[in-house]
Amino acid sequence: MNALLLAFALVQTAPDCGKSFAAGLQEYQRKDLNKALIAFRTAVQCDPKLAQAYLAIADIYAELGNESEALAALLQALQIEPKNPLALRAASNLYLRNDEHRKALPLLETLATVTPQSAEVRADLAAIYATNGDHKSAETEFRRALELQADYFPALAGLGNLLMRAGDDATATPLLRKAVRLQPQAYEGHFLLGSALNRLSQFEEARTELELASKLGGENDPRVFYQLARAWGGLGKAPERKAALARFSELAKKQNDDEELKRKAAAWIDEARALLQEGDLENAAARLELAREVKPGDATLLFRLAGLNFDLQRYDAAREYVQAAISISPSTWLYHYLLGLVERSANRMTDAKASLETAAKLQSTEAPVFNALGEVLLEQGERQAAISAFEKAVKLAPDNATFRQNLESARSRR
Repeated sequence: MNALLLAFALVQTAPDCGKSFAAGLQEYQRKDLNKALIAFRTAVQCDPKLAQAYLAIADIYAELGNESEALAALLQALQIEPKNPLALRAASNLYLRNDEHRKALPLLETLATVTPQSAEVRADLAAIYATNGDHKSAETEFRRALELQADYFPALAGLGNLLMRAGDDATATPLLRKAVRLQPQAYEGHFLLGSALNRLSQFEEARTELELASKLGGENDPRVFYQLARAWGGLGKAPERKAALARFSELAKKQNDDEELKRKAAAWIDEARALLQEGDLENAAARLELAREVKPGDATLLFRLAGLNFDLQRYDAAREYVQAAISISPSTWLYHYLLGLVERSANRMTDAKASLETAAKLQSTEAPVFNALGEVLLEQGERQAAISAFEKAVKLAPDNATFRQNLESARSRR
């Protein structure tokens, strides 16, 4: 989403909530993304049906590389406007990027009805059908995409690949040749054409295409070297075939090792959850540390580690983890709240106050945030501000005896 699109969205906001949205837009244009996020969150609190604000939040998270938060914001926008084309396109792209084809499918099917003339949508929909084994629907959608845009590379390459896998190499090869002519720098086209030529026993040309694929971005794709080994074998070049197979084996092993690490990370997180239920915080933290090495950019995992270290009174470690989580997801109120608690426990009251005030701005309906803020303000001698914070906590949670007691205690102080 660019500033022009955000400006268009601004026109559609409710007048009372437009100020916060406009402030977010200004901060976005200044590239102060943290302030922009807070402003857009304020706009959403003002008008929970403001889909445009969720789109803006998603865009900022995408810029920050936080795909999980971006997706969450997009799904919120779709709850409000189920046929919003921007949200459908962006959410389906995120699902596709993470190979979650089944989740992307209903979004793209809806998007195809909203934007029936989009070759891109038709080709993406066809690719999912092909992945799911629905080759008939895949071919139909690829052909629709080409009717809309005859020179659309993903549709040409996708249909060529589909037909090649179905054994129709004679029809697939011209499509793949056209795809390569359109995008000669795309390694995928050369790889698919080389694979088709192998099947047609045209090994010399296949070798040329596959070597191009390996130089144009396919140097880490084991499929390229498997097909290259086939081409060298067809040409009777045993040493070259052996070298290509060795590279294939090396890359395939690395790919398998990466997948194994992901499985181990998931298992460590499950083990940590079980250890937490047993009250074994030390070993739970150790398991999460192992998972963090595999997933260093996972804000949720960093937050969990921060919480565990906070419970273990390791405040420096807790601060480090929660600050890392905030750098990834700066508008998650819970992260700022935890940082405020950490700083209060470490007797860094000024920092605690700043974090808790940020948490309160991001989420104005959480009584514990205002109670903790009141406690910090009281420690700093700001009695009236503390009373105001406690009053908000009691208003939000009138049955909480601790909050009521804190308010009464603050009022009785002189």
